[in-house]
Amino acid sequence: MKQVQTIEDVYPAIEELITELNSADRSNLAAIIDHRMHRVAWTARSELFEELRGVLTKALESQRTTLPEALKDQVQRVLKTINGYLTNPPG
Repeated sequence: MKQVQTIEDVYPAIEELITELNSADRSNLAAIIDHRMHRVAWTARSELFEELRGVLTKALESQRTTLPEALKDQVQRVLKTINGYLTNPPG
């Protein structure tokens, strides 16, 4: 799994997460994330990150979406970075 230390690391980490979700037979969640990343036109990075935060948080909390431990860890790392960005945006 990709390291997620900066906000720029979120993008490749999400791409890897999509691939891993598909491999783990979680294609519905992968499709939702892929749609948000590549098919919705966002006016600001914060809009995308707010949407991703909602999708990923819901996936972690859902009783129906059980994720393998490695994927849970990656989602949590991505969420930590996104939350830090949204809490204290640059500029």
